[in-house]
Amino acid sequence: MEVIVYSSNRCGFCAKQNEYLTENGVVFEEKDINNAVFFQELKELGGTGVPFTIVKKAGGNVSTIAGFDREKLSEILIQQ
Repeated sequence: MEVIVYSSNRCGFCAKQNEYLTENGVVFEEKDINNAVFFQELKELGGTGVPFTIVKKAGGNVSTIAGFDREKLSEILIQQ
């Protein structure tokens, strides 16, 4: 499984989500949208705000999570 989180260092919900993921042992790649390349990726993926999370699982299943949604994160990531 691959987890990518688009975030901003000025976003309180991003910090809360990243802390939640870390506490639950989820390894993720963080992409700060203050970097123009990562901001463009976010737009191309249909993201309109942060945090915006992409989860790629074996078999090609891809899930997206807009915002810090603890319930959906648990459903997709923690309770595999």
